Amino acid sequence: MSPFSGTIIYKWLEYLPPDSAYSVSLLPDRLSYFVAALTFFVWLLREKKDMPQPPFLVLVLILFFLWINLTTWLALVPAGADWQWNRTVKVMGFALLTALMLRNRSRIEAAVWIQVLCVGYSAIPGAIKTIVSGGGGYVVVGVPGSFIDERVAFAVVLPIIAPLALFLSRHQTLLPRSRWVTRALQGTAASCFIALVGTFARTALFSGGAALLMMTLKSRRKLAATLAAGAVLLFCLEIAPASWFQRMDTTVHYQNEGSAESRIAAWRWSWNFALHHPVFGGGFRVEELDHPPSAPPGGWIESHNIIFEVMVEHGFVGLALFCGLIWGAYRSCTVVARRARQYGDLDWAADLARMLQAGLLAFVAGGMFISVASYPFLYDLVAITIGLRTVVERETAKSRVRRPIAVGEAAGLLPAQ
Repeated sequence: MSPFSGTIIYKWLEYLPPDSAYSVSLLPDRLSYFVAALTFFVWLLREKKDMPQPPFLVLVLILFFLWINLTTWLALVPAGADWQWNRTVKVMGFALLTALMLRNRSRIEAAVWIQVLCVGYSAIPGAIKTIVSGGGGYVVVGVPGSFIDERVAFAVVLPIIAPLALFLSRHQTLLPRSRWVTRALQGTAASCFIALVGTFARTALFSGGAALLMMTLKSRRKLAATLAAGAVLLFCLEIAPASWFQRMDTTVHYQNEGSAESRIAAWRWSWNFALHHPVFGGGFRVEELDHPPSAPPGGWIESHNIIFEVMVEHGFVGLALFCGLIWGAYRSCTVVARRARQYGDLDWAADLARMLQAGLLAFVAGGMFISVASYPFLYDLVAITIGLRTVVERETAKSRVRRPIAVGEAAGLLPAQ
């Protein structure tokens, strides 16, 4: 009867659908619906309801959730919009419910653990096969039927999970402290970057590079972080086959690559459409209205970019809310890192805030080339950010109350700390 346990189970079902991930499944159909309904019901009855922090970020998430419902009601492609809406509201709604329940360090760690374990389930064997095959002959993807079953989407989530795995290797408390646990988590983080080579996705250059750069810049030991990032980068380049370099070269010489030209055409169409529907956009799957001669009949032509995706589907209002969500999460992490530095027992929070920022930057960098605005990657990061800010605000408030007031401060001669 613990509603938070329901959020962990739901995330497992979201990233590792049992009927796709395992050869035999004894679990009933539509298990995720049952888990979600039971979790919400028990949360209403048993969980304490506190206002999470920061209110701005929670408000933006709620407004964006409501806005996509409105744009779906006005959608120009109702059949496709209904399917996409059904999936997206579950992602965003459960992320909000999870954020409301991340009220202590153990729960925050558990939320991070489940993501690392679920993505690591595919990342570790993917990295091994990439190394054994010499970087070729095997394309790394996530579990079929999940949000990461496509190699480009997997190339976005891998750099998001790598910094979270490193955070656990330094600060996890749910398992006994062990050198083996630490090494396993560090290996998982390295596997995420190695598996990027196996995806053969050009998106991996931007998402992986952004994560490595951010982790280096945000590290307290910048020399060690730089050396480690350089070692990972050199190893990935060493195992990459010639075909991988040829594919990555098309990011520069895109004029000779068909898919790059189609992306530019999709961006141009999305921009022109948004100019004619600036407020509400066209709703989910409106890209189906874009039918170039090369497109298959009835095929879904996506925007290949999270900015154009949100803009064309939900208008400039939806785009403002979406960008505000990303900016608010990043800014909240900055506040957490600054405040947590003043308290030694909150070092873990400062480190997690920095790793979340690396994940956010990886999402944005990778999202410039794939439509993943409705995937759970961003909203999971936002949920953890809200929970982390809530815990840090509560703990720092307790510390300020317990702190003895200096004589000079009480007399008004010294500034309050």
